[in-house]
Amino acid sequence: MSYPGLSIEAASEIDKSRRADINLNQDIGGLTIWKPGADFDEAIARDCLNQCCDLVDMMRDTGASRAEFDSKCAPLVHGALALSPQVAGDADFWRWLTFVDHCYGAEIVDWRYGRRRKEQESSGVARSVYYGLGLMKKGMFAKLWICADMMYVKNQKNPYDGIEFADVDLWDSHVIDVDYGSVPAVARAFVKVVRDLRLPRGGLNTPDQSAGYRDLAKEIRRRHATIAIELFSNDLAYHWIKEVWGERDSWCRR
Repeated sequence: MSYPGLSIEAASEIDKSRRADINLNQDIGGLTIWKPGADFDEAIARDCLNQCCDLVDMMRDTGASRAEFDSKCAPLVHGALALSPQVAGDADFWRWLTFVDHCYGAEIVDWRYGRRRKEQESSGVARSVYYGLGLMKKGMFAKLWICADMMYVKNQKNPYDGIEFADVDLWDSHVIDVDYGSVPAVARAFVKVVRDLRLPRGGLNTPDQSAGYRDLAKEIRRRHATIAIELFSNDLAYHWIKEVWGERDSWCRR
């Protein structure tokens, strides 16, 4: 049993070549590392990338936002790959997925994060972190998988309920980047409370602006020091966060 990976050294060299417009579609077959402990079929990755590419085409046609792309692509990646915990937690795998098949996944990252010259066109490569050359959770494919995995509840009519909430700031800054984001019940509850109550973004450094989910996220982090949120069920997490928001006059005063 084995699964593919790509070292950060190899991926960095490919990234440098792409930035220099040299060998943009490099074949990584000889650079792939086959790692023991779990089984993964390469055909599954290709099917996933094809679906992601089809989604990009649809986004172009409809003029949808990049945030909407994330909300649709996250459950697609999670469901199509069906990864074991070992593979999902290995940054080498996500780099391989990004650069496999002549940088097929990297072209999708280009479209999502590359700076555009005009509407719906990417000017080329984006920041290296989005290709898996930084923290694993910052790479595009890994981040999408993590968001979908947090929201996923097995055997539900809508197992990814909440993932459709398209707001990059919420997902990046207040789910992926924070400690309580590692507690799926609380992450799910936070997203759903923001969605259900239609909370505004708010602004921590603007006293004259109404409170919003940025303020709520800060208060949850503050209370995490004294409350074992890791023990919360889905329902308890939702009602607790809703209650915290209802008490905002006591901790926010705006």
